[in-house]
Amino acid sequence: MTGVAGPLIKNARTRGRGTRFLAGLVIGGAAGGAALAVPVYLLGLLLGPVPEWARLTVLAAVCTALAVADFTSRTPHVWRQVPQGLVNRLPSGSLGLVWGFDLGLLFTTQKTTSLVWVALAALVLLQPASAAVVLIGVSVMATIVIAASSMSAGADDRTDPGWRAKWLRQVRRGSSVAIVVVTALTVAQALAP
Repeated sequence: MTGVAGPLIKNARTRGRGTRFLAGLVIGGAAGGAALAVPVYLLGLLLGPVPEWARLTVLAAVCTALAVADFTSRTPHVWRQVPQGLVNRLPSGSLGLVWGFDLGLLFTTQKTTSLVWVALAALVLLQPASAAVVLIGVSVMATIVIAASSMSAGADDRTDPGWRAKWLRQVRRGSSVAIVVVTALTVAQALAP
């Protein structure tokens, strides 16, 4: 995203296109998050009769597997990016909508960490009624981070593969630690009387 939005925003002649792209990204992301919230909510409702201790145990097991996946740089995701061929075929606002929706669905693109999978598992297993608020919020916040990253100093450096590899290792290790903390809290809650 930085490679598309950054140059559009930095150039005075294309700043409006960059703004439309980012606005489309936010709107599309919110729509994708809302679309994903429906099956998350319905699946969570189906699991409603399962005892809470069992749902907490499953969540702890999922979190453990995902922490190991991140620590070993094996974050589960599809090997696909948003459709790059659309860059030259769609107006900037429409491109942002399509890419935002794709990103908001969460399942259809590459992931840096497993935190999103932990959030989805927690929503399904513990709080399905919160799915719409959380998933739309995650999509909008991710888009805001993309926008800020696109406009900040050093955005061009962040497209360098060497910078990205180093950043990925650090972020995945941090994610592993965060997921271990969530796992410990989940186990403590499952064992509480």
